[in-house]
Amino acid sequence: MLVNRISYIVYFKNKEVISKIEALDVKVFYVSQKAKYCTIYMDKNKEKEVRQALEKMKGVSKYEPSLLQAQDVKFEV
Repeated sequence: MLVNRISYIVYFKNKEVISKIEALDVKVFYVSQKAKYCTIYMDKNKEKEVRQALEKMKGVSKYEPSLLQAQDVKFEV
């Protein structure tokens, strides 16, 4: 079974936001405390829900698709 996954870069204002992001149905792959961003992965079919949650979340300054998104990444489960 192939699963389409996408990655996003999420910029945040304080580190408490990371625990809120982890509560979403995403995988936090990398966190940079100094630069205040994290890389997350999620299933492509849950993208809309996660984006809406990130828009409403306090402490998130912005989010954008990762440059990895230019490639077609599929994982076999």
